[in-house]
Amino acid sequence: MRITDYFTEEDILEDIPGNTKEEILSNLVDTLVAKGKLPSREPYFTSLMKRETLGTTAVGDGIAIPHARVKDLDSLLIAVVRFKKGVGFGSLDNAPVYLLFLVLAPEESTEIHLRALARIVALLKEAEVKEKLLKAQSPQEIYQILREEDEKEE
Repeated sequence: MRITDYFTEEDILEDIPGNTKEEILSNLVDTLVAKGKLPSREPYFTSLMKRETLGTTAVGDGIAIPHARVKDLDSLLIAVVRFKKGVGFGSLDNAPVYLLFLVLAPEESTEIHLRALARIVALLKEAEVKEKLLKAQSPQEIYQILREEDEKEE
């Protein structure tokens, strides 16, 4: 699976404001609505927060992958956020989050949802890839790094 088939350079954001997980996800959803990527705030924000009650999606090592399956969503949506200073997100290791990959999937598409999550985790397990993403100078460079990594998997 190529995750870059599900987002563009426009979907790579820097430093979404917020001091809590709820504020960050709220502002991220609002940004995606403003960009026309989502039709409205609800049910996306609610679904993400509901998922967070099951356990944090901040998996440690500076990475969070908030995700949810949502009714009435037509296709998989991925957005990437890089935080230059790191943010609190309730991580398992209590470390700040620097890279956040948001994954929203149609309610009935369990397989593509799980495949996207697995692919993101596999990419970010590679220390070299993670380091390149953190050092990238622009959203365009972040996208290019991810695109090149996706192409290696073909």
